[in-house]
Amino acid sequence: MLILHALADGAVTQPRSLPQPKIGRMGYNPANFAWNIGTGPWVRGYAVSYAISFHDAATGRESPRSEWWGPKTDPKQLYGGFGLIRIPVDRTGQASARRIWRRFEGQAERLIHEIPDNVTTTYQDDVL
Repeated sequence: MLILHALADGAVTQPRSLPQPKIGRMGYNPANFAWNIGTGPWVRGYAVSYAISFHDAATGRESPRSEWWGPKTDPKQLYGGFGLIRIPVDRTGQASARRIWRRFEGQAERLIHEIPDNVTTTYQDDVL
């Protein structure tokens, strides 16, 4: 669905594209994991990557996904389910949500969560 904007002078414009998220500052809290190894997809030796996209619910627009952050694993090989921190926000203010995508090495990527705002910068991956 394409939503056009009418300006005061009667001109009609398309909304700007959402920017691609930058994940250079994204990280994880090493003390915050959701699962023990052996639970669901969190098996010994896993390698997981995450990507972020911006979403505008009013127009249905979605940004290109960020680069993949990872692959990551628990260095102790005890836990899975990262507590992500410093998730990027849309500094242009167009996004009403952020989407978190996850990909295990050798598997297809998957949308695992939508943060329903453009403010929250943390997320606990508790999806099996």
